[in-house]
Amino acid sequence: MELKKYIKQKNYLTHILIVTFILLLIPTVARYIQDAPILPGDESYYDIYVATQNKEFFTADLPHDNLIVPYKPVITTPYHKMLGFLNGYVSIGWLSFILAMILGLLSVFLFNRILKRFKIVYFQRFAILMILILSPLFLRTFLIPDQTYFIIFLQLLGFYLFSSRKINYLRYLAAIPYLILSSFGIIHTIIGVVLILGYDTYVNKKWKYALLLGAASTLLSLYYYLPVYYKFGFIKTQIISSNILQTYITDLGSTQGFGIFALILGVFGIIKTWQDKYTRRYILVYLLLILLFVFSFVYHQYVSYLNFIVMIFAGLGFLFLFEMKWELKLIKQITVLIIILGIVFSGVSFIKRTAMLEPNAEFISALSNVRKQVPQDEIILTHPSYGNIVKYYTERKVLIDSKSKFIDDYDYYLSLVDTLFQSRSLKKVEELLQRYNINYILITKEMKNGLTWEKDEQGMLFLLENSNKFKRIFVNPNVELWRYEKTK
Repeated sequence: MELKKYIKQKNYLTHILIVTFILLLIPTVARYIQDAPILPGDESYYDIYVATQNKEFFTADLPHDNLIVPYKPVITTPYHKMLGFLNGYVSIGWLSFILAMILGLLSVFLFNRILKRFKIVYFQRFAILMILILSPLFLRTFLIPDQTYFIIFLQLLGFYLFSSRKINYLRYLAAIPYLILSSFGIIHTIIGVVLILGYDTYVNKKWKYALLLGAASTLLSLYYYLPVYYKFGFIKTQIISSNILQTYITDLGSTQGFGIFALILGVFGIIKTWQDKYTRRYILVYLLLILLFVFSFVYHQYVSYLNFIVMIFAGLGFLFLFEMKWELKLIKQITVLIIILGIVFSGVSFIKRTAMLEPNAEFISALSNVRKQVPQDEIILTHPSYGNIVKYYTERKVLIDSKSKFIDDYDYYLSLVDTLFQSRSLKKVEELLQRYNINYILITKEMKNGLTWEKDEQGMLFLLENSNKFKRIFVNPNVELWRYEKTK
């Protein structure tokens, strides 16, 4: 095959790991140069916020987040406890970055070993891994480090150990990551159980250990989560919008989706492998593809799992395309070049966006001012996508943050935020501010440029500039802090 000329079996994985390291390092270096915090994005801050509140959260039977207005239980996991313990030795921001980097590299290594066990040859593995590490979902998982990257690593480690056929004791060691995984949620546990049962059904033909481990993991997960589900109900579904393409493709606006070229290659790979000689070989992968698509459709955060399966087919699809016989060689070369550039562009553009994510230096300066000027028991109104950042850096309460788990009336609070920001009625805004005891409003440049408002003097912006009921107490090029002056 042609690709063998360009890829050497001896060192292809080393090259992949070096590229992975560089891709995961670039945004952090860029943020460091800009004097921005190491961790980008609001999602990074929820888990470190939970981890740093260990005295309150880890000692209560069912703790809740007291820095948002609606009642929300906090589910602590081994990841939070690990961060909380290690925080005494390393800054938690750097700790999260280092762990995400190490586990990102280990995840690529483990995924390569798993592919090898399924007799996927080295040049196929090279194509799959290269497309994977350039995928926006992989980069998001390890560049914006919430506990998802830790869960992904546990799944890969558990399956790698379980699928060992030459060294029996490794199969038994798989119990460790799978039992730890059970504390992260029932759906994560179900995915792990499906993996090991599927493997033993189609490959190993020995079900006893898989059934035992699956039952133990499921029972432990139920023991951990049933009290929460009984009290607060099951996690509210987040079925994707009617625009499925916009939800699943980053090039069309998705924040958790696939690059369009990789997705096209994935579809092509599925079609090409759906042949008699491949059907049985990839039957487990097809079943996982269907299962994970259903999970990601109902709970979109599970799309990170789906990414690994789609990238298998994308890599195979690229090789089928590369090795096809074309009548015009020039057309083939141009087509392959466009696809490669498209995949690289998706990854590079995501890295660039990550480097520019809030919080930046000006945002942190503003939050430092908030901590000084805003009393401890006050409530701050800001966009929900900043909620966890504000809570972590200021230890002040926000109306709502971006985490909707177990909040029955989360949609109501989102609607409330929208009403407050979009209304030009001083009477309505004052009534709502007083009802929820909100005296401070934090606004960013990003909110003024499309996140909340599309034009000047839209909604609350008009009131802030034209009513003496609001006083601006802090401003820098990126952030404004306003105080609501109640009528005495």
